[in-house]
Amino acid sequence: MTDTLAPQGEGAVCAPTRLYGVFSCDNSKLFWLVVWTGALTVVTLGLYRFWARTRLRRYIWSSITPGGDSFEYTGTGLEKFLGFLIALVVLAVYLGLLQVVLSFVGFNLWGAISSEPKLPKDILMQMVATYVTGLAVLPLIFYAQYRSRRYMLSRTRWRGLRFGLDAAALGYVWRALLYFALSAVTLGLLISLATFRLEKYMTDRMWYGDAGFEQEGQWTALYPAMKHLFIAAAVLLLGGVVGYLAQSLNLFVITILVGYLWLFFGFVYYQVESFKYLTAHKLLDGQVRFTSEASAGQVIGIIVLGLVIITILTFVLGLIFFVLFNVFAAGGGFTGSVLFGAVVFGYLAFIVFLGAVVTVLISAPILGHYVDTFSVENAKPLEQIRQRTGDHIADADGFADALDIGGAF
Repeated sequence: MTDTLAPQGEGAVCAPTRLYGVFSCDNSKLFWLVVWTGALTVVTLGLYRFWARTRLRRYIWSSITPGGDSFEYTGTGLEKFLGFLIALVVLAVYLGLLQVVLSFVGFNLWGAISSEPKLPKDILMQMVATYVTGLAVLPLIFYAQYRSRRYMLSRTRWRGLRFGLDAAALGYVWRALLYFALSAVTLGLLISLATFRLEKYMTDRMWYGDAGFEQEGQWTALYPAMKHLFIAAAVLLLGGVVGYLAQSLNLFVITILVGYLWLFFGFVYYQVESFKYLTAHKLLDGQVRFTSEASAGQVIGIIVLGLVIITILTFVLGLIFFVLFNVFAAGGGFTGSVLFGAVVFGYLAFIVFLGAVVTVLISAPILGHYVDTFSVENAKPLEQIRQRTGDHIADADGFADALDIGGAF
């Protein structure tokens, strides 16, 4: 696809005003990269995963070329590993103090809660303690989300200029907690408010070189993207009621399955449509705009096709392994420990293979679709942007690794 050219005087050099995203990932190269880095991760008992993710990100970033210039990922496996260790210490202290506080409060307010509650009061107190423990992790999750994006932006370059995100994780955390509570209380009706306000909080603190981003738009404009979520909720509610009144277990099960499938695809639809709206209302340096033509239907198609192929591969490989295992076991030429080792090796090999297949069939194609349908409008002012001071992040995205919210790449 060619760039749109700005009007120029006769004989002048034409400068592109629109840049199109291009994703040039080689699936075979990506597959073997995930396989051998995954194998090294297994051999090193998980230690190599920080370097594995770094290598994967470097390859993926280099495959994204807006306007013919590829992205560059400058993060290292060592800083991710050190960040992970720092995050583990913080998490251990935080969760340890939380358990002490819960035990203290539980003992003084409600008395000792037995491990086998007999009274409804004991059951209620145990439920409260469990939910409080789960909710107490939410601030760390939101903190990790902000820090993870800040780290990745600070380690991403394009045309030699770094991206960046201001150090404002704590402000993001309390806002995310507030919007999470509002979404829960309103049964999801304010999800669009949470999506818009949290994205605006991040975007308004993002930089490319010395140029700042700005998120424009209105949160209410995201409601059309939620239509399938509303339909899914209606199917679940009405189907459950009709199934109960009709005393039909089959009807109840069918409507619940349909409702949850619709809910899943409605969530994908919301993610794609909200991304398109938010992208179209982002502004860089007060002049540069962006456009996304991503298709929810195509993303859903990638997911469905990928899951079908993965299911078939899983069944075939499982059948082959089962047959081979029984053949060797029936032959009696191997001891029980050898057979057990073969099972463990086969399981680990399958996990590595499955991770590579998911990356090649689902994660990378979805990213590729987003990139290929993305464009930068009025790109000429990009030439005036200069570098700004880099961000030093002591814990890298260690919290995202510790809480396992790092995403596919």
